[in-house]
Amino acid sequence: MGLLLTACNAGSSKHSKNTSSDKPEVQSQPDKQILVDKIHIGMTVQEMKDLYTGADFVAEPVYMYGLDGDNDGIVVKENNVPQFFVWTMEGEDKIAGIAILSDKIIIDKNVHVGMTLEDFLKKYPNEILSVNESGDSYEYIYIPDPDYSVEFLTTDSTRVAEYDYTKDEPEFLSIKRPTATIDRISL
Repeated sequence: MGLLLTACNAGSSKHSKNTSSDKPEVQSQPDKQILVDKIHIGMTVQEMKDLYTGADFVAEPVYMYGLDGDNDGIVVKENNVPQFFVWTMEGEDKIAGIAILSDKIIIDKNVHVGMTLEDFLKKYPNEILSVNESGDSYEYIYIPDPDYSVEFLTTDSTRVAEYDYTKDEPEFLSIKRPTATIDRISL
């Protein structure tokens, strides 16, 4: 059986628009929940669907988003454009994770899908890339506060960075492609 995804209304007063770019802004709520457009982790799938009445909800396997498992999550599409992917724990009805897919949704410091690594590192100059070891299908930078990862979908031949693979875990050496763009942002 697939994953059941849900969402809830966190309240429109906590959702704002970025006046400089008119992109939905990801914000931290007082209870430390991060609001992504109109949803947040902990909402039910039905609550999410109630907020996106004109959207399409498409089941996709969670493994396509770097998660371990054979269950499905939901891609929310508006006007046939993917906005985000949500997933729940098996047997649960609350959203456990969100992957931002649209460049219209921004996170802290104006970080968004489509931003170059070079521009991202201007905002977070001390962060380094890592390779997802569970499948090597993407590289990422984890930002602990407010708790998200920017991800670059890559293969061995399209890596964003150079790594030393002689260690137990690949060790970052240098950036190869500073103009690579963020493919998704996971919470």
